[in-house]
Amino acid sequence: MKPNKNYISNHIILQITFIAIILIVFGLITMNLLAFFPGFLGALCLYTLLLNPLKWLTTNKKWNKLMSVICLMLLSAILIIGPLYLLIQMLTNKVLVAFNDTAQIKSDINQIIKMIQTKFDIDVLSATNIEKITQVAGKLLEKILNASVNMSVQLGVAFLILYFMLMNHDKLESWFYRIIPIKTDQLKKMNADLKDLIISNAVGMPLTAFFQAVIAYIGYLIFGVTDSFTWFILTVFAAMLPIVGAAIIYVPIGLFLLAKGDTTNAIGLLIYCFVIVGLSDNLIRLVLQKKMADVHPLITIFGVIVGINLFGFIGIVFGPIFFSVFYWLIKLYKYEFINSESDK
Repeated sequence: MKPNKNYISNHIILQITFIAIILIVFGLITMNLLAFFPGFLGALCLYTLLLNPLKWLTTNKKWNKLMSVICLMLLSAILIIGPLYLLIQMLTNKVLVAFNDTAQIKSDINQIIKMIQTKFDIDVLSATNIEKITQVAGKLLEKILNASVNMSVQLGVAFLILYFMLMNHDKLESWFYRIIPIKTDQLKKMNADLKDLIISNAVGMPLTAFFQAVIAYIGYLIFGVTDSFTWFILTVFAAMLPIVGAAIIYVPIGLFLLAKGDTTNAIGLLIYCFVIVGLSDNLIRLVLQKKMADVHPLITIFGVIVGINLFGFIGIVFGPIFFSVFYWLIKLYKYEFINSESDK
């Protein structure tokens, strides 16, 4: 008897070969375009936020599509670039100028440490550590400023992609539902979830940080903080950082006031910020979560950490969105494959 031999079908071999070629080409494209990934994420966020306003302008107001797209892009550019420009200006004109005077910074830090040691009998830092902290802080701020060039490039890429996405949104959505090998109903359901996640991160987080910074700014004015507006701008961006948040700004301000002998205002500011500003963060999030998706705090925390490592300073916003997309893909897999199997 002839042995029974099982051969792999030529059709299967052809499919595997074809898939392998697709993956290799996709890998090459991804490797060479990975540097522009933040720009793509930015375009995705802006597209999600601007699509409904675009439809409203073109359908309800009967605006020309090109004019509508240009107006929405200009408005979004002002809202994004404006705060970033203010931050860079503040860091350039105020903070970095101060960090160039390292002798004064060391003197101020020494005053704070001496005050803490005198009043609380706590040995905080040695002179060597003070110098290291000063150098690290200066390098960190310089790194943030250098990242502004990268942010400019990424924003340019984002708006370029966004223009074509908005101008061809009907064809884009049709292509998306046709090309993705997943049920259209599931995709539409998950797209609604993804939209909520993006809005919660791209709008909710900056909005929470802004309102928290406004409350902190009121405290800066009440307790006589010099250059209050500068610290307000820095607080807006610091409030988006996980765990430490706005405290990374108002705690040093309070300590500097203590070091200068302004004990009443220093204690008043620290109590105000820890109590009022600290509580406001939770209250603002609670109010905004009723209007937006309830994103778990861990997604924000880990998202910012991953985002900063991947994208630099701009990762504060894009990191949580990237994490949300990952979470969305897991849910999509669950709805498409696991739930559909259990329904059979």
